[in-house]
Amino acid sequence: MVRSRVFAADATAYRLYNPAVRILPLIVLLALAASAAEPPAPSPLAGEGREERSESGVRGRAWPRWDGQEPIEQYARQAKLPPTQTLDLGTGVKLEMVLIPAGKFMMGTEKPTPVDEQGFREKIVVGRAVLAAGAGTLLVLLGTVVIRAIRKKQRPQYSLARFMVMTMVAGVALLGGLHWHFSARAFAEAKAEYQAALARYKDSYETEKPAHEVTLTKPYYMGKFEVTQEQYQQIMGNNPSHFKGRDLPVEEVSWNEAQEFCKKVSEKTGVTVRLPTEAEWEHACRAGTRTTYYTGDSEADLDRAGWYGNNGKITAHSVGQKVPNAWGAYDMHGSVWEWCGDWYEAYRAEAAVDPQGPGQGEYRVLRGASWLDLPINCRSAVRRRIAPAGLIDLAGLRVVVAPRTP
Repeated sequence: MVRSRVFAADATAYRLYNPAVRILPLIVLLALAASAAEPPAPSPLAGEGREERSESGVRGRAWPRWDGQEPIEQYARQAKLPPTQTLDLGTGVKLEMVLIPAGKFMMGTEKPTPVDEQGFREKIVVGRAVLAAGAGTLLVLLGTVVIRAIRKKQRPQYSLARFMVMTMVAGVALLGGLHWHFSARAFAEAKAEYQAALARYKDSYETEKPAHEVTLTKPYYMGKFEVTQEQYQQIMGNNPSHFKGRDLPVEEVSWNEAQEFCKKVSEKTGVTVRLPTEAEWEHACRAGTRTTYYTGDSEADLDRAGWYGNNGKITAHSVGQKVPNAWGAYDMHGSVWEWCGDWYEAYRAEAAVDPQGPGQGEYRVLRGASWLDLPINCRSAVRRRIAPAGLIDLAGLRVVVAPRTP
């Protein structure tokens, strides 16, 4: 009987001084921190691949969708496609193209949603309350230990149980402080984004509304640059541009002439070359952004991205001198207006999948603005329309091709 009691006492002592028990408070604290962490919200641009049908109706390859964050090189590896492609136009003239991933985006200018200030303030109050309660409780526990030590005139001492309680209380206070900090920061960021979105909406034209979700189910290659005068001359045998230069974008091109260029390049290269749809153009221009320009919201951001009225000096400029977007496309803002393949129509609020535009119409669509335009016309969402046979001094083109599949 005595031996049993001795064994029980030894077991109790072992449990109290076991190293595994000593790290238990740390384990509890880490568990609390993990439970408080929120999983990242899925990107609004993310999408999953799925089976698709080609124009002939044959079931084809299911292309992956861009996740809204991954670099284009990583997407290219996932899609098993080269990140760039080059078309040989003959006599050493090349047409460089960059990969544009399949994915979702908001087309047009979105009406901003007001910030849920009450919700953010409630989170901030909760964080403050938890921090105050935890810190207050910890001070009481520490004060009790100190007062007891003073009365007994000895060094402060506390049991393992008290130490565990103090550690857990400190962890709760820390989590409350972090909750307060991140909630306050998220609130400030949400208010700043709302103000920026409101400014974008106030600057927008009615032709950009309502914004609507567009899903592009297939990747494609788009011209890294606008078609240059050298490339146009090589294919068409003439150069209609007012400002001459081999590396300048071709200008004064009608939609019909742009279509003829695509037809002749297709015949020469054996690859189907066409104008982008309006949705493809905006998706490629934004490259995952929702800001006014792919470089940001300010005029200084536009100045980094393209040639426009305030820096264009009333003349054309060689392609590729400004900052490209995340997918490697240059001069999507300013330089020259670019033809799209669609007939013009007003936007609808419904979500769309691989939109091609109406089957007929009066006007074709232009995008991107020119070196003569004001900043408001150089925004990613701006649309312009003109008859397909009409000539516009500052109109050029950029072409796309479908990826080669095995």
